[in-house]
Amino acid sequence: MVRKGPRSTAQKGHPFGRRPTGGWADVLWDWSKSGTRHAARNRLLRKLPGVDTATAYRFGLVERPHYAYGVRRATESAARLGHRGVTVIEFGVAGGNGLLTLAEHARHYAAATGVAVRVVGFDSGTGMPPAKDPRDLPYLFGPGFYPMDHDRLRARLGETELVIGDLAETLPHYLDTRADLLRAHPVGFVCLDMDHYTSTTTALDLFRSPAHEYLLPRVTCYLDDLPGTTEHIGEAAAIADFNAAHPDRPIGRVLGLRAFTPFDPPWADQIHVHHRLAHPGYSSLEVGATGDRLPLDP
Repeated sequence: MVRKGPRSTAQKGHPFGRRPTGGWADVLWDWSKSGTRHAARNRLLRKLPGVDTATAYRFGLVERPHYAYGVRRATESAARLGHRGVTVIEFGVAGGNGLLTLAEHARHYAAATGVAVRVVGFDSGTGMPPAKDPRDLPYLFGPGFYPMDHDRLRARLGETELVIGDLAETLPHYLDTRADLLRAHPVGFVCLDMDHYTSTTTALDLFRSPAHEYLLPRVTCYLDDLPGTTEHIGEAAAIADFNAAHPDRPIGRVLGLRAFTPFDPPWADQIHVHHRLAHPGYSSLEVGATGDRLPLDP
């Protein structure tokens, strides 16, 4: 059945004020975009006979495959470095769909690797705050966007931890009160979905301390709101400022990731890694991370 889209004003995904009118034009519009096409293709492949859960994860045919990638990297790295547990974090929970999916991926990779995974989400709980800086993208995000239904979300969280409040207060309090847990389960993956430059800058306080004990030597990061921005605004500007102030623990995009990820996913361009070059475990060889031989072909 052809989807009939509602008429709307200009929005993300519909540049130049295009108004959806329904019919095949909108179907073609959706499939012309690589991100939409990639997600639809994954849903179709997931339904093929013989595509079990393990295969779906191997080829990224799951919901929010970028989250699955981050959890896999965190658990595999933790296992190779001798950690029994790891923490994964979502900054910017909104309605909670991403946090629930993150928890689902955590359960899968905990079972696959034997590494216990703690899942934590941070959010104001009241929707987005007013912009404090022009780099907060006030032309895209307004106060109160993405509110949370607390009762419905908490009823489905299980062991997942949800931290509500002003991040400038809740993050340092969390790091202080959960110090022992974080030492046993260092942070290995972070999703930055705060939209604003200022909120992202606050979330990066996780990496600002020179103390290394609650972080893996390399922390995979997914930056949700890079598309449609530039290096001078939003999340990219927050990352640039952080790197300028902390050259010994930079955050950079993983180069060439698309070439090594099944089906060349667009989200690969949004995967970054926080490298803590002075971390005592930084130079520890992760056995199995790469091959150790390149024999001459016969």
